[in-house]
Amino acid sequence: MSNKVARKLLNTNELVPFLIWSGLFAIFINLLSNILSYNIGNFQSVLIIVFLFLCLILLFVAFEKRNEKKLRKLIDSSINSRKLRGEYKGLIAFVSDNKEKGDKEKREYLEKCKKDIKNYKETGNVETIAGIRGIGQTFRALDYHLKTGKLRHCWLIYSDQSGVNLDVVKSFFEIVTENAIKPEPVRINDPNNSKHIKEIIDEIYDDLPSDLRETDIVADITAGNKPMTAAMVLSCLNSDRGLEYIEQSNKNELIEVNISPKFKGVEL
Repeated sequence: MSNKVARKLLNTNELVPFLIWSGLFAIFINLLSNILSYNIGNFQSVLIIVFLFLCLILLFVAFEKRNEKKLRKLIDSSINSRKLRGEYKGLIAFVSDNKEKGDKEKREYLEKCKKDIKNYKETGNVETIAGIRGIGQTFRALDYHLKTGKLRHCWLIYSDQSGVNLDVVKSFFEIVTENAIKPEPVRINDPNNSKHIKEIIDEIYDDLPSDLRETDIVADITAGNKPMTAAMVLSCLNSDRGLEYIEQSNKNELIEVNISPKFKGVEL
């Protein structure tokens, strides 16, 4: 008997299985009644059958309440956020689009950004690079993680539209860490395809260095567009993968996000 047929036979919400099980139950009660009546008398047998029937009802009610509690726990979702306090060895970040078009304009932009980065290295003041268009918020996240002293790995998810911004972020690591941390650029073909981007992010987690676990990494959703952000969130839903973003306010604080429930073992 196939599993599908077995499930249909056990499903008492359908008419045919309900009639079958009702008939079997009636036969069982009749046999039990006859056996008990023969051995202990009619009155006592009725009492025992009523008692057993009440026990079955109580078991059914308890079972249904248990299932209801499990279901309520499963669908009771929440999103909690607070100022980031954790220290992470790895960071996954998006590299936003760049507006500079011509080669000369891109070179001048890169040189200006390098000067700002050198100033940051000397002063430690993140505001010197936080104003760089498109990637300033990414630098805020990097500033936090570098100052914890734990960061060892960084993946930069970029597209063709990122342009010179990728070179700017790579220059940041070259200047500030003196190549102690070498970021790994990860290219996406379509920044508007959430499914494709999620698969790329999942590949990062599936191929981590031996010294890292998933819980050692946090994924930053600040610089991505809406499809990229959706992909990052979906990738982190079926595990204990961490999420963060830079608060869009005067505080500019780094916020960690905890989404529950986590769908462990579920392919999203």
